Amino acid sequence: GVNPATTDEHVPPRGFFKGLSGQFRTVPACGSCNNGSSKDDEELRLYISLQIGKQTEGAKVLWEKGAHKSVLRSSQLRSAFMSTLREVPVILPNDEVAKQLEFLVPVELYQRVFERVTRGLFFWHTGTILSKNISVKVQLLVGTPDLDSPDLRALEAHTVAEGAFEYRFGVDPEDNRNTIWLFRVHQTHWLYATTGVLADEIF
Repeated sequence: GVNPATTDEHVPPRGFFKGLSGQFRTVPACGSCNNGSSKDDEELRLYISLQIGKQTEGAKVLWEKGAHKSVLRSSQLRSAFMSTLREVPVILPNDEVAKQLEFLVPVELYQRVFERVTRGLFFWHTGTILSKNISVKVQLLVGTPDLDSPDLRALEAHTVAEGAFEYRFGVDPEDNRNTIWLFRVHQTHWLYATTGVLADEIF
């Protein structure tokens, strides 16, 4: 960053894992950067919680102690979410057509937050800052990647927050600016990130 570090930032944001503990990563950050990201973190926490529901105990606590309180407290957050709701037709098991509510997933929000997570974890593992002129590309994955594939098995694996956040990464031995990252949030959400020249490659 440009400004001197005056505080520590959790990567990933600790607010995504309310009520959980264990091996959180922190990296130095300037106060304005850390505080400036809190709005994105709170908003993304809501969407993660809405998508995963209460499938695990950690997900249940995330809603009850985090996302639900945020949406009650912030009229701006409520309005932003409500503006994305829409009715879509669904076919029931008896072949009747009904309507259900869906909401738009804020892909750009995921990308902003997980670019920051990627840069933070890069620093945590390498001890060096990934320059702002180095590209980071973040993709949301549909479905579960093949963790038994040779490429993914070769990645170094870590867990945070009692297993609620898992990630794997690999670093180019010839140029550590080129890395790949695989993230799993609350045992449901999968994201993939690449940095450097690898940011132009497709998963």
